[in-house]
Amino acid sequence: MKIKLALLLALVTSAGLLAQDAPKPDAPKGDAPAKKGEGKGDKGGKKVAPQRPESVDEATWKKFLDAQKAAQADEAVKAAKAKAGEAKTPEEKQAAGKAVMEATRAAILKADASLESVFKALEEARGKGKGKGDKGGKGGKKPEAK
Repeated sequence: MKIKLALLLALVTSAGLLAQDAPKPDAPKGDAPAKKGEGKGDKGGKKVAPQRPESVDEATWKKFLDAQKAAQADEAVKAAKAKAGEAKTPEEKQAAGKAVMEATRAAILKADASLESVFKALEEARGKGKGKGDKGGKGGKKPEAK
């Protein structure tokens, strides 16, 4: 009886070791896990343009996106981004990020002052809770215990 148990234990252990050494099958590209900075909600990856508020028409939104791209060439925006790259502490990074946003906003409004309405619509959408994910704990319903 002890021999059968020892043989069974050895068989199970060797099967587990063989499974670890086996090559992993390639996952289809759509199922590949996200790399750091690529997941939804991560701030570390490629920046994504904000979503168009419902109150802004398509033509104005396109004009806003074009002005936003053009603003990246503005000297004030470039300087703010350079300063943001030098920030060390989280507080400095946050302040530098706000400075980049303000410089970008100023460059967009300098190019086309009529786009102020888009900024107001974006602020209203943020104020209603859009863009503010449930960070757990503040407001809302508590999950029910099962």
